[in-house]
Amino acid sequence: MDPPTNSIHTGVLERMQRRQEEREERSRQRQLEREEQTGLSTSATADHFLKTFQGMRADLEARVEAAEGVAADELTEYLDGLVKGVQELQDLLNDSSRHLVSFQQKKAQKELDDASACVQTAPVNKDSTGEPEKDALDKLIDRQLFGFRDETGRTLTVDPKELTGRQLNLHNLVDCTVIALGTPGAIQAISLDHCIVLVGPAARSAFIKDCRHCTFVLAGQQMRIHNTYDSDFYLHVTGAAIIEGCRKVRVAPYNLNYPELEQHYLTSGLNTKINYWDQLDDFEWLNEDEESPNWSAMPEGERRCDWLA
Repeated sequence: MDPPTNSIHTGVLERMQRRQEEREERSRQRQLEREEQTGLSTSATADHFLKTFQGMRADLEARVEAAEGVAADELTEYLDGLVKGVQELQDLLNDSSRHLVSFQQKKAQKELDDASACVQTAPVNKDSTGEPEKDALDKLIDRQLFGFRDETGRTLTVDPKELTGRQLNLHNLVDCTVIALGTPGAIQAISLDHCIVLVGPAARSAFIKDCRHCTFVLAGQQMRIHNTYDSDFYLHVTGAAIIEGCRKVRVAPYNLNYPELEQHYLTSGLNTKINYWDQLDDFEWLNEDEESPNWSAMPEGERRCDWLA
């Protein structure tokens, strides 16, 4: 005799409930593991970031307002501090982004962009000719916000000595190859199209946004990839690797090789024995029973290795 329909329905509901409970338990375990690694809960870390970020931003804006009263012979050093303040805010946001939800990230980035614009229009003293000392500010911004922007069809090479400890910024590049064989403090790449980016080991994080048809060879503690499509990443990442709003992203292990690589790893402080290149977290894919369709491991036969040939 066939079992009653309501019994079958009850059994299905029970199995669904068990699967839901198992998913929630796995999610809790993953959260606990991350909290053990960081020593702080995600909410506590986010609260700490927001408090620190707002304090740093308020201090920076106060210093911008006071720029007009700075003597001419002290202006260069003062403006240098302002530009460094913007970079410190960006570093803080990049390093803390994995603990923030989407709206917190967007709000913080908007506030950072506003602070950067405020610095670039800082009221400064006039020199003896009566002209504003904007040349000094422009030069400092160029020096601190190191990298390339608005280039097409070029091979762009960075001097390793100039790169050490600084953030490498790549903005609005088309059909370019970037070769940066050094130890940057961090990496930021925004709005790249059909580019190849080869970078030595970074001390902290990489932030990639709005890129299309690109190949990145990157090493760092954290990788954050936003709104990027049809792109390949060769990664060495010792912490979190996160994607959001991405499609057709492929990953492979970092395989850049050049004579100074070992020394650059020592300088960066990255652990060469740890690499989570194939453990990306997709913030838009919440079904833990299935792998995210937005990224995949690149087949070995399709991986390049002749980057500098």
